[in-house]
Amino acid sequence: MKPLSTPIPRKAPTVMRSQAYLVALSLVAIAGCDLPGQPNPADRPVPSDKVMEFAVLFQQNCAGCHGDDGKLGAAPPLHDPLFRAIVPEDELISILNKGRQKTLMPAFSKENGGTLTPAQIQVLVKEIKGIPYRIVEKKESGSVQFEVVAVSSGITPRWGLVAKPPADAPSYREPSASSTGNSPGNEKKGELVYARACAGCHGDHGQGIERESKTVRTINDAVFLALISNQALRRLAITGRPDLGMPTYAEARPANPAFVPLTDQEITDLVAMLASWREHK
Repeated sequence: MKPLSTPIPRKAPTVMRSQAYLVALSLVAIAGCDLPGQPNPADRPVPSDKVMEFAVLFQQNCAGCHGDDGKLGAAPPLHDPLFRAIVPEDELISILNKGRQKTLMPAFSKENGGTLTPAQIQVLVKEIKGIPYRIVEKKESGSVQFEVVAVSSGITPRWGLVAKPPADAPSYREPSASSTGNSPGNEKKGELVYARACAGCHGDHGQGIERESKTVRTINDAVFLALISNQALRRLAITGRPDLGMPTYAEARPANPAFVPLTDQEITDLVAMLASWREHK
């Protein structure tokens, strides 16, 4: 006699597939995700020439030399109130576009072999100079282009606005020889300026000073002088290196708390003297 058995009912394949599909849809709905194969437009990478955020542009192009926040890098700081106050806007535009010849500062504009568009360069300039701005999108030839416009109600620069420079601050640029009819700097007078303002930290002849059995702060050095321009020397003589403890044109020296600020002409004479060391190498 055969044992009694109850047959197990089987669902039709179509019914099972329908239920599985409904379960999958409910899971997607619960998770709040897009359907498979439907990427979120916000997750798409931004083309490099469409990046307009200052933090990204600075990190990718400037931080390697000038420090993550514009401070404490191999190159002089950009996040420095005195520098930001005295550097002309057109100087920043020129340097970012063309670089600085015979130095390590490269050109960043696409037309000069770099990677940045005119609008991206303007973002860097407006931020460094502390000028509020607005980014305007324009469609040209079927593509989106950007224009950066200075406007008081626009984006506030990440490093804040810039105050006016001190009344006695030397000019950022060296006066041209044509304006005086002679060379703008006097090397002999520059030696006197150096002795008063620089020798205490850099040695009587720029040879540096001894500290913990090491020679430090050497500036009369062939490599250093070959890699720095006269304009960069002038900038350092005015702004110092606050990130490294180097005083400005007006701050007290370690051995002279009553230091008298350097004048525009004294800065010019000092640079002429420092530049002459290149010729003597």
